Formats: sequence, structure tokens, C-alpha cells
Amino acid sequence: MKKDSEALDLSQVLGAPEETDAGTGSVAGRKVDLLQLGFWACLLLSIAAASVSLVRPHASGATGSILLITMASGGLVFLLWTVRGAGRFIGLFPERGAAARFTDAAAPRFPWIEALDEAVLVTEPGGAPVAANPAFNELAAMALITGPSESGPVTVDRLFGANPGLAAPVYRLSKAAKAGTRRRELLPPVALGPEQVPAQFEVTVAPLPRGRVLWRIRRIAGQLEATGAADMKSLYVEDAPMGFFAARPDGTITYANGYLRELLGLPETAKNIRLDDIMRPEFVKLLGRDRKSGAPGRADIQLRARDGVEIPVQAITTWSGRGADANGRTILLPSPQILNGEGDRFALQGASRPMRADGDPMFDDAPFGAVRLDGDRVDGAIILDANRALMELSGGRATPGSRFSDLFDFDEDGAKGAAEALVQAVDKPVALKLAGAVSEDKVKHVNVFVTLNATGRPSVAYVVDISEHRLLEQRLAHGEKMQAIGNIAGRIAHEINNMLQVTQGNCEFLENRHPLGDPSYDNLKAIHESTVRSADLVRGLLAYAREQTFKREVFNTTDFLTHFSLLLRGAVDERIAFEVVHGRDVPWIRADKSQIETAIINLVTNARDAMLSHRDGGRLTIRTSRSTGREAQAKGFDYVEDGDYLLIEVEDTGGGIPKELREKIFHPFFTTKEKGSGTGLGLATVFGIIKQSGGYIEPVSVMGKGTNFHVYLPALAAEDIPQAEDPAVAQRALARPIDLSGRGRILVIEDEAGVRNIAVTVLRSRGYEVEEAEDGEEALEIINAKPGHFDLVISDVVMPGMNGPTLIKQAREKLGHARVIFISGYAEQELAKQLDDRAVSFLPKPFSVRQLSELVKTEIGTPQQEAA
Repeated sequence: MKKDSEALDLSQVLGAPEETDAGTGSVAGRKVDLLQLGFWACLLLSIAAASVSLVRPHASGATGSILLITMASGGLVFLLWTVRGAGRFIGLFPERGAAARFTDAAAPRFPWIEALDEAVLVTEPGGAPVAANPAFNELAAMALITGPSESGPVTVDRLFGANPGLAAPVYRLSKAAKAGTRRRELLPPVALGPEQVPAQFEVTVAPLPRGRVLWRIRRIAGQLEATGAADMKSLYVEDAPMGFFAARPDGTITYANGYLRELLGLPETAKNIRLDDIMRPEFVKLLGRDRKSGAPGRADIQLRARDGVEIPVQAITTWSGRGADANGRTILLPSPQILNGEGDRFALQGASRPMRADGDPMFDDAPFGAVRLDGDRVDGAIILDANRALMELSGGRATPGSRFSDLFDFDEDGAKGAAEALVQAVDKPVALKLAGAVSEDKVKHVNVFVTLNATGRPSVAYVVDISEHRLLEQRLAHGEKMQAIGNIAGRIAHEINNMLQVTQGNCEFLENRHPLGDPSYDNLKAIHESTVRSADLVRGLLAYAREQTFKREVFNTTDFLTHFSLLLRGAVDERIAFEVVHGRDVPWIRADKSQIETAIINLVTNARDAMLSHRDGGRLTIRTSRSTGREAQAKGFDYVEDGDYLLIEVEDTGGGIPKELREKIFHPFFTTKEKGSGTGLGLATVFGIIKQSGGYIEPVSVMGKGTNFHVYLPALAAEDIPQAEDPAVAQRALARPIDLSGRGRILVIEDEAGVRNIAVTVLRSRGYEVEEAEDGEEALEIINAKPGHFDLVISDVVMPGMNGPTLIKQAREKLGHARVIFISGYAEQELAKQLDDRAVSFLPKPFSVRQLSELVKTEIGTPQQEAA
């Protein structure tokens, strides 16, 4: 059928005559109905009778005039009927059934479409089906997997609506149908019926008279056809994102898909292409070596493009058939070899599927969402087409024909919020949330940027995923909040420590004067116990604020946990099965043993309480292993930096941690236990210790199954592991002095008078010569006045004016070989950086009288040791 005859004249078709039976008469070459001839005969007799009444009025009487008027009116109606009415179609002498056909002509019947082999549908301007031929009904039954519809034919958009890939071309066809214009679309391959038969269709729309639309659906490829290029297209080979070709044993290429043609620069109409035209002869032999066996063969070859550049690929060839009828099919993949420096070319070609003939690669392959719009306003714009990135980002919701504003969630603002937000997005990015998220943590945040065309209508919109950026912002804000809380906790802890130091020191003095049995002893004991509990609470705050005094040492974790597990078994309830599992090749670490012990025992007791409160028992397991930053990132811990780590896992079988509480468990004073059962500083202390040790901690919890805390601590390099030392030397170093008295000159610098008085009083009672200063400036004057006079300097770190580290740096030359003890809660590494290579000792507040005496005796030594 020619293109100019596709829009058929409905009036001519409906006026076509039909043959009658041979037994009837014929008028003007047409067969006539005898009954209708009798009608015309009676009409002529009536006219003759009326004529007689006119000629002889006396014979007809008074009714003659009435009869004459009646016949004149009937004649006029008959004349109009013949000239202007249905008589034009039925004729003066109609054939049999002409009147019935004229009556049925008002019904929308199109018998001519049944003579067409292709599927045909006639619709109203709005898209409602009017008529369809049997081929269309068969296609609908196969596509919808249903029987014949009693309500009539279905629309084309319902026919192909189940396949999202067909939404764009079907929408363009529907738009052309409503506009009364012609359009042809080649649909992508689809699978039809329960057997998923692949097929491809060409759909054409054309206007008909009375505003109706003619839809023609022509099947151009499918499994039912003979093998060849068309059949391969139906099997999705043509649009596959990899190279494919079919060849005969003589080397003739019978088919090459679009990807390979584009890669080699071959036109679609290229014919008589041979294997030796696109590759060297030795590669042709490699492809044919497995032809007799029929097994798939793999070979690394090089393809030669039209510009002469050779591209390395990996070919997988399968042969079917024998002799001259054999057929080889080859799939081409990117080769691991990089030959002739052209490895990037194949990677570039393989970055996406080949371009469509009518496609725009900057639109289709953009790494961000892009959509073409149609409409007068942005909030009411309709999606014409969306690229792959936006379809993936929206979960397939950006289908052509849908509203652009429906892609986003405007919370409770509704249409008003959509209009305001999208209008603001014109020519500048606006942050929005994509709709369709099943939970709050699955919400996708995007930046939307809308551009207008020359007429001021929305043309194109860009949707950029910023979910990861928003997550980083939230983490940064959370980190800043935690840091602020830590700074406040640290400052409060320092001030409380000074007050506790005064309380504890004076309490110890009074206990010496009022020993056991004295009436005041019980009161002093209660004060001492409260001071110790308060000190533990402050120590937890310092740990969370990462301002504890750390004494780092290098040790083997396996040996450390083996000995420490004996203590842990006593802390674990007998209803809980406890196990320590050591991994192989566990790395050494540099950390404060006592602080790591505190962290582990807090995790263990927290797990114990969780299991006893939920299941009245369970299993607690501690595992150690070597891990890396990449392995941690693969588990979802993106913030773990690359490197080697010691991984300690503390796993329990408790009830798990609810998702809404996981971000709060490390906050100070947050607890889910009953009132009076805990301070809420256990996990906060663990968090601070691990962070101050340079590590990471993250819980992995499943409700109803338990929680596993992953602790990552930086592993020590092999060259940093110290050699084993003499046990006797180590034992002497750990020995505590028994006689706490000594001789030496000591300078005590402390801005808190109560703390300074206690230290001075204790040291003088032990036999030392002590001078005191209330700030750094006064101490510097004393040191400058007596250079080299002091054997030991005891200084607070934080003081008004000149702090302790600054004082030691400025008085370095005057101090000589004097030892330094800092009384502070600051971390060792922070002070070490400020004091360069000078060795310092630390005594965290609050300290006991004995702790101060032992450290001073260790630093100054005895006269016999000095002589030695």
C-alpha cells in the first residue's frame, strides 16, 4: 500500500456497492429489488390519480384539493430526498439491502481493515478504540496474555504499557495522534506471550476523516522469521553493549551488530565484509580452530578499524552446523591486554551502549539525570524523554507522559510547594528529595536545575544526585556537635578534678590522724569513697573528650587478651558462654594497655547486661584478626582510612540495638538501663579511648539476634616492633619503691592553692626541699634566679598566663638536667609535641598522696642510685 493511500476516504469505502443474487432484475447495470419496484409503481398510480382530480375536479369532489396539496408536499420531499438526502447513496432505483446498509452506515464499521495483514486499530481523537482487525486482536491476546476482550479492542499504550522501554516512543505516537499529524516509530525489541517470544515492531499513526486516527503495527523481526540480521535484532544482539558478529567458514561476515560497526567505523549498509578485512590472517585461524569440536573457543585478537588502528579484544566463538553450512557466532569483550597503546579506545567505546541513530550521547549517557519537558509551567510540565541516569535514580518513575513534579517529595506543601520549589529551580540549582523512598534512610537528595527555551517554556531539567554529599554534611555536623560536647566535658572535668584533688588530699591527711577505731574514721571513709566514684565519673568524661593521659606502649594483642580474659571471665555471668578466638598473624599495636582494658571491659559488661535483660543468658565472643581499611570500607565503614588494622570484635547474642538508638549510644549519659543501673558513660568512654588511640568503633546490630562491636586499631609496622628485653631489667623497671622518703630540690607550680599546698606538704614531709609558685611567670623568675638549682619540676599544664609546656621550653637552658612531672589530664602525645625531645612524666588528677610520693621517688632516685 502506498504512503499516500494510508489515510483512506471513509465515504468512498462506505459507498462501495455489494453484489446481489442473480435472480433479481437489473436497472442501469445494477441488480434491483422487485419489492421496491412495486413501491415506485404504486407511487406513480397515486400521481396519476391526483392528475385526474385536477383535470376533472367535479369527479373528485371536495377532497380533491386536499389530495392535491398532499401530493405536492410529498413530491417536494421526494425531490429533496433524491437530490440532497440519502437518495444520493441509495439511488433512484436502489439495489437490495441498500437501505439497510445506509442505516448501518452510521455505525463505525471499517470492513476494509480486515483485509490487511498487519495489525490495524482505528481510534477516536481522544484515543478510545473504534475498530480493530483480527491481526490486532491476536497481537493484543499475545501481549496481554488474555483471551478476546468482550468490551472491544484495547489501546496501543495499554498494549505496550507493561514494558518501560516502550513508554517514550508510544507517548510520542499518542501526542502525534492527538495533534492530527503522521508519525512513524521503530520500537525497541520486546518479549511477548508466556513463552517470551522476542519481536520488534514499527508503528505508524495517520489521520482519518471525522477526526479519527489509524494505527498500523507492522512486525519487522521475530523468532518466527528465518535466521538473519532481523532475527538477531529481535534477540537484542543489535543493541547489545558488546561486539557481536556472525560468519561463515569461508570468512564472510553475515552480520555485525551496531556496537561492532561503530567500533570499526563500518556503515550499516556495508556488505561483503570478510574476517580478513577486520583482522590479521593469524587471528582468523584462531577463530576457526574449534569449528569441528563445537566447543566455545576463547582467543585474544586484534580488530582493525577503517582508520587502520588495531584494537585488542577477547573473542569467544561458538560454531554450529557442519561443512559449508556451519555458522560461527563471536562475542567480543574488552581484552586484558593493552596493545599498541590503544587500550583506552576500547574502554571509551565500551563505556555505554552504541548511540541510537536519533539519540544524543550527551543526553543519553550523561552521568547525571536529564529530562526533556513539555508544558507552559514548570510545576505542570510533562516528561517527554528521560535519560538512563534519571531512570535509575528515580527507580523507573521518570516515564514519558508523567508529570515532572511527581518525581519529587514536597512533604506537606503539596501543589503549592511544588510550584514554588520548581520555579526557584529555573536557572539555579534547588535541593529537593526524590519521592518513592520506603524509609527515611533511603531518601535520595538531588539538586534540580531547570532551563527554559526561547519562548519561556520549560525545556530541559537536570537532576544531580547529592545524597552522598548530604550524608557527609550530616556526619560533619554530627562530628562538630560531638566535638563541642567533648570540649565542654573536658573543661568541666579539669575543673572538677582540681576540686576533687583538694578533697582527696585533705581526706588522706585526716585519715592518717584518725585511724581505724576513731569516731571520725567512718565519716572520712565515706568522703574518700565518694571522691573515688567522682574521679571515675570525671575520668569517663575525659575519655569521651579524648583528653586522658595516655601512656602508650607496644604490645602483642594475643598475649594481652589471653591474660586479660582471665579477669573478664570473672566479670561475665555464669549463664553466659564466654569465648576468646584469636586470629592468625594478629598485628602488634601501640596503645595504653590500661585504657584498652577499660574499653574492652566496658563492652563486655554492656553485652552481659544486654543478654541477661533480654534472654537470661547467651554467648559472648571476642575475636581478633588482621584487617585493612578497604575491608572495613567494604563492610560499609566508609570513614575508615586505608591502612593495616587490628580488628577486635565483641559479639553478643542479646536483643540488638534499635536503629534509631545506634547514633545515640556513644553520647555521654545516654543509657537504656533502669534508673540507678548505670551512669551512661560506659560506651562514651569506649568511644573516646578508641578515638584517642587513633582507631574506629562501629556497632553492627540485628534486632533479635544481637550486636557485634567492630573495633579497628592501627597496626604497628614490623620494623617498629621492639626486640625482646631482659625480663630482669623489665622487672626492676616495674618495681615500686618501698621507702618513699628522699632528698632533692623540687619546684612545685600550681595555680590552685589547695592542690599546691597538698603537694608541698607531702613532699616536705618526705624530706625534700620544696619551693612553690602559683603561675608560670613566677616560676620562670625563680628558675632564672637559681639556674641548675632544681632536681625536679612539678607543674600543672593549664594555668592562667604562661602554661606549663611554655614555661619548660623557655626555661630549658636554666633547668639543666632537671626532671619534669606534669600533673594534668592532657594526652601524652600533645605534650610531647610541645616539649620536643625532653622526657616528661605524667600524673593525672586526682592523684593520691602515695602516687605522688612514688613518682617523685622514681624520678629523683636515691643517693646510692645517683652515685651509681
